[in-house]
Amino acid sequence: MQRRTAVFTVLALALAGCGSSQGAAETQRSASSSAAAPPASPVLVVVAEEPTTGYLSGPTTVRLMRPDGKEADRLTVKQKSRVARAAGGRIFVLSEDGSLKAIHRDGSVEALGSLGSSPPSGFVVSPDGKRWLWSTYDANGLSQVHLAGDGLAARVVAQSQSMDKSVRAYSWTTVGAFISHQPNGIGGYILFDGPFGPVDRMNPDTYSTTPVQTGNCMFSDMAADGTVACFPGGSDQNSRAISVIKKDGTVKTLQLAMPRFSQEGDAFFSRDGRLLSVGGAANAGTYGQPEQFGTDVVTTTDGSIKRLAIDGVRPSDQMQGQAWLADGSLVVFRPEGAAGGPAGVFLVGPGGNVTQLGGHGTPIGLISG
Repeated sequence: MQRRTAVFTVLALALAGCGSSQGAAETQRSASSSAAAPPASPVLVVVAEEPTTGYLSGPTTVRLMRPDGKEADRLTVKQKSRVARAAGGRIFVLSEDGSLKAIHRDGSVEALGSLGSSPPSGFVVSPDGKRWLWSTYDANGLSQVHLAGDGLAARVVAQSQSMDKSVRAYSWTTVGAFISHQPNGIGGYILFDGPFGPVDRMNPDTYSTTPVQTGNCMFSDMAADGTVACFPGGSDQNSRAISVIKKDGTVKTLQLAMPRFSQEGDAFFSRDGRLLSVGGAANAGTYGQPEQFGTDVVTTTDGSIKRLAIDGVRPSDQMQGQAWLADGSLVVFRPEGAAGGPAGVFLVGPGGNVTQLGGHGTPIGLISG
């Protein structure tokens, strides 16, 4: 890995690794990082504002937000680069040529190698930001999940040879990484990035994988004690539910409000496993009507469900369980064009107080302040 330190008195910095400027990214720090700024918070929420003109078509603004709603820093990553995730001390950037780079809070930039000839699918990062998984596919039906990281040479940890299904990196939490076996060619208007098939759990120490047993229930997340949250399968279009499966096999299935959860997805446990956020949407794919997102919170001990203190918001596919902060606050957002109010990123406190973390954009992770 190549790392160099940026000097932000210069107007811009190109993130070009290995002597090539193809697919390079460019960063610029705002005046909010001046010496007169207040001390940084221990955690910053990273928000990526992708261009509205189309994927990779323009620069991406990246905001580093304190939990009190104040902006700590602002960077600009130039076009043909995707700001994918943030964890530990790194903001991960995928370039159009398949190279991976990272921006640090102190302004340093790393070239982390190549992930392939084009941006990969299913790029996920360990909570400490030191390891990452990504998926590749080829025209002959070979799909692979790759692992790399600090002091760790790239290796394949899962693969499948099939034209009908593929392996894909789905998530990485404090209890391990999760790899899905999903059908190819999934269609429809899909708002939540679920695994869409059986899931294996990867041991982060041995890199071995073990199937997660959920039956006909689509996995979403696993708590530290092994409890699983999943969405039951079925043909009833007028009913939606979330199941909580304990490690001993005990299942608690809870009905979700309709039509708020006509399309459901993104159920993530809080750090202590006591709470579970569940995202849903109405009007998905309805012509002339924007989708109306909603988030409910389940108390896993008794199965009670409460509506979040702010309407029209959803969890983030990129943050996943990182959206729960240590104090029990939850990061959610309202995308551009969705119903319920203007776009924005919000932090909902344990007592229901809502703090806006700037304007539009997608929260992609946390970094240390």
